[in-house]
This record gives sequence, C-alpha cells and structure tokens, in this order.
Amino acid sequence: MELLLCADERYAPYAATTMVSALEHMAEPAAVRVTLLSPGLPEETQRAFAALAKGYGAKVRVVEVGKVDIDPAYLDRFGLASILRLFMHEHFDRECSRVIYLDCDMAVLADLAPLWKVPLGEHVIAAVRDIAGDPDEHSGIETAAYFNSGLLVVDLERWREHDVAGRAWEYLQRQGERLRYPDQDALNRVLAGLWYELDPKWNLQSATYAALNVGPEHLTCLLPALADALREPGIIHYTGNVKPWHAESEHPLRDVFRHYSCLTPWPLREKDLLRSLPWRQRLRLVMKSNKIRKRRKKTRWTPNTDLGKTGEKG
Repeated sequence: MELLLCADERYAPYAATTMVSALEHMAEPAAVRVTLLSPGLPEETQRAFAALAKGYGAKVRVVEVGKVDIDPAYLDRFGLASILRLFMHEHFDRECSRVIYLDCDMAVLADLAPLWKVPLGEHVIAAVRDIAGDPDEHSGIETAAYFNSGLLVVDLERWREHDVAGRAWEYLQRQGERLRYPDQDALNRVLAGLWYELDPKWNLQSATYAALNVGPEHLTCLLPALADALREPGIIHYTGNVKPWHAESEHPLRDVFRHYSCLTPWPLREKDLLRSLPWRQRLRLVMKSNKIRKRRKKTRWTPNTDLGKTGEKG
C-alpha cells in the first residue's frame, strides 16, 4: 500500500500524527510505504519522521520538491504544500498503480485496506462528498457533485492519462485569485464526472454536526450515512480554520488527534495547550464544554491504553 502526505516544516508534526494514526490501525503496516512530499524539511525532522514509520515496519521516503511557481496569495491559508499533490505522479514509478492521499489534519481510526481495494472502474479517484459548502462557495459546482479532497484514492495511470496536474494547474493560474479552496476547486473542475463517491465514514468532516442538526434538504439522502459515520468514523477530518493543535479548538473529537500526536516527537498535551490560552478564551471553552461533551459522546472511540506498536512514546 502506498500512502501520500504533503507538508512543509510547519505541518510536518501534524503529518506525522496522521501517519501514526493510520499505521496504528493497519493489519500489515510492514506492507505500507509512506511518501512525504515537502518543499523542504530540516534533516532532523526528516529523520524523526522516517524513524516513526520504520518503528511500525513501514517503508518511508521524504521527497523534497523543487520550487513551485505560483502566487502565494492564491493559496491563502493552505500554503505551498497543498499544491504538491497535484504532481504526485512525478514521484511514483509507472509500476505503482494506486496511492492513498491524506491531508495532515486527519486522524485515521480504521484499517485503510478497504480503500486500497475499492474498485475505481473508469474513475480517476475515489473521494467523499464535501458537505460544508454551497455552489457559490465552490465556484458554481453543484454541491452533490463536489468532493472534499482531503482523502483521495488515486488511480495514477488515469491521473496521468487525464493530465490532471496540467489541467488543474492551468485552471489555478487562470482562476486562482477567485477560488476559496484553490487546489480542491481545481481538482473538482478537472475531475467532474470522473470520481467515485465513498461512504462519508472515510472523511468525517467537521460540518457533519451541523448537517445532522439542521438536516439541509440537499443532504437528505446522505443523513443516515453521516450519522453512521459520526458513530464510527474511519477517518476524522478536522476541516475549518481551527485545528486540534490550536488551543482554542472546540472540535468534539480534538482529543483523538491529540492522542495520536503523543505517539510522535511532537505531542499535543491538553494541559499545556490550555495554559497557553488567555483566561477569556479558557472561560469560553468552559462555557461550551457541555455542548462539546454531548457531541463527543456521539462517537465511539476511546484511547488505546497500548501507547503505540513501536513501544516508543512522544
């Protein structure tokens, strides 16, 4: 199995957390190769990342990608690393037919083997529908036809055949300043009609809570699957501006990501994060704690007392 992550120096610790959460749930982690594409990482960070994967018996490689010529203003909060996956095909041999891409703000809670085997048919990718936006937010693309690009199962041969990178890049250069979700919007334009829809359990987005509470008409058919996904997610995706590594995070499942971070050299400890907050923000979290607890109970997950297969603790 081939796993792909993309991260700069700032996001490398979070990429490590996502990777560890995936490897923790693999029946055969030794059969996995992890590729990290980066615009550049310190050698110490590269060594630490590689050591984590090797501790599970997985193969690992860190690939430094050359300069990408794009206006940083187009990328907004997403950063340069978000663009690197467009060119994933350049970093895998032709013999490699498939790869699973994961965003760095994810926690994996299930074996990814079913995704590796999902039949793509003539589709280029498999992905989960994005449930947060509307056509105005997504460059006029109908919500039901718009996928979230945080989790992608990619047929690399078809990715090349359809020149996904070239066409998405051209769209970005032409429309970049108008796009709210730059590379995601570009991929949706290029892959319209060429993606296979996965169960929402494989990309449980933060907007799920609001969707189940409000029950918007355009998601009516998806609501039962969203409720099941919230109970037993395969992958949690912390969409939105505030992430679990932010002390002010109110995400009901922030503890899951923080748990797996403690199996890396970059632990996110609840007490330390809270201490970093001004008292007003701490008070805000306390006032919202009841709502957060109620939502947290909707998901069946408890920390594993076994602190990682490597036997090494962060």
